[in-house]
Amino acid sequence: TGRTRAHSDEQDPLAPSSTPSEPPSVEPTPSDSEEPDTSPDTVEESTTETPEQETVETQVSSLGTVQGRKGVKTSDFPYNTFLPPTNKTWVFDNLPDKYENVKFLKNMSPGRGITAVPERAEFGDPNKMDCDETYCHVNGRTLKREIIKENPSDMFRILPPENEFLKEFKNPCWKGKLLNSTTDRYSLFCSPYFFIIGFTKSGTSDLYGILKEHPLISSTAFKKEPHFYDRLRRGRSYRMNRRPDMTRPPISLTYFTFRNRAFNLYNLVKTYKEVPGTDVLFHGITMDATPATVWDNEYWELFHPGLKEPPVTNADTIASINPKTKLIFSMRDPVKRMLSAYQFFCAKNVYPCSRPITPKKYHVLVVDAVRKFNSCLKKNTVRGCAYSTKTHQLATHLYASLYHVYVADYMKLFPRDQLYFLQMEEHIGDLITSVNNICDFLDVPRFPREKLRQFQERDEVKNQISSRFKLPYVLPETTKILEKFFKPYLRELVDLLGDEKWYWKRPH
Repeated sequence: TGRTRAHSDEQDPLAPSSTPSEPPSVEPTPSDSEEPDTSPDTVEESTTETPEQETVETQVSSLGTVQGRKGVKTSDFPYNTFLPPTNKTWVFDNLPDKYENVKFLKNMSPGRGITAVPERAEFGDPNKMDCDETYCHVNGRTLKREIIKENPSDMFRILPPENEFLKEFKNPCWKGKLLNSTTDRYSLFCSPYFFIIGFTKSGTSDLYGILKEHPLISSTAFKKEPHFYDRLRRGRSYRMNRRPDMTRPPISLTYFTFRNRAFNLYNLVKTYKEVPGTDVLFHGITMDATPATVWDNEYWELFHPGLKEPPVTNADTIASINPKTKLIFSMRDPVKRMLSAYQFFCAKNVYPCSRPITPKKYHVLVVDAVRKFNSCLKKNTVRGCAYSTKTHQLATHLYASLYHVYVADYMKLFPRDQLYFLQMEEHIGDLITSVNNICDFLDVPRFPREKLRQFQERDEVKNQISSRFKLPYVLPETTKILEKFFKPYLRELVDLLGDEKWYWKRPH
């Protein structure tokens, strides 16, 4: 494939050499591992077309002119790129008046005139809301009481009913005011159209970098991993294994969406085009690429004491916000994923590790992780142990390789056609087909072939770590222990997804 690092166990594969640019003058959002985005947000021209389906160039041949204040330049290939005016006031001189619903965009200010947006909110309290013994009713949504307990109190008060998302945006966006606002000015709020939801150390950084070079796709925040849906909404920090301080309120959804409104506006408005037969004017979509979202429900026990399994997970919150969300699950041979996580987390000081790392030290940690999990199974279910914060050993990340547990929770809440299951090894082996299939799943035009070849030929490694954090080999007895441990759980995954490729050729 031209990608010499295709079988590297210690790195996320296929990382691109650059990522798209950001609009200036907006505060970035921190992330665990990603660097600021610094590359162009365009797809290069190609004269080669995919015969089966139109590419970006052929499908979107012309756009309405989206123009800012005088002196602001626009480009006409492949999309009219709307550049942010220096005075931060967005004006779309030619936005047709018939689009009454989005007229507020003409005078929307990304920041001027708004002095403070509270960063945090209290945790929700079902006793203060319209709730019965099982459900709460908020803004046209019916939610489990348990969802309210572990989310910021403004979460569903700021969200409109699903049928009130702006029809002019393909991405789920809504027109709203800040809660308790004293101004009549509206702002644009958006949630992700799709998630690259997992799994950690399974090629998500590469996939994020590729998709972000599509002119219709952008991040919902300033970095790959905003961690709102797995950590910040529960009062935790960006970093893994930080116990939430129940006296410290969670990050407010109002604050999280409002601080990113200019970024979303910049990326979505430049995809403006009037298309006959549809109300959609802005065809761009946004993504959240936090791979911990699929497994990181840690410290759920603080919100639901006395239970052996979590009554709700991140999946429930995402489905409650937008049940039409699309989700991409990237999965890797679980034995290799564990090794990659061990090396990476040690290098990044996510957990205290004994250096230098050695095959013997890794073996001891693997034995301990398997022992802890099997001990948990004596009193709990597999699902309960997979989610149990007490059994989680960060060093090996064993619990995050129990794919079937997490996948099953999402399959209960989302239709199968909104879920895309990607095997990292297949993605590496046939990058062009894989990226085309993902574009089809997301309902966006495919990249031109020449652009796909550029992705294929890149040989840079994302999240590179020093050689002193890489094991020269793994002891055979370590592999044997893990293969025995994962054997029944891979069978569960195969039964769930209906394809024996999910055995990864491991004994079964």
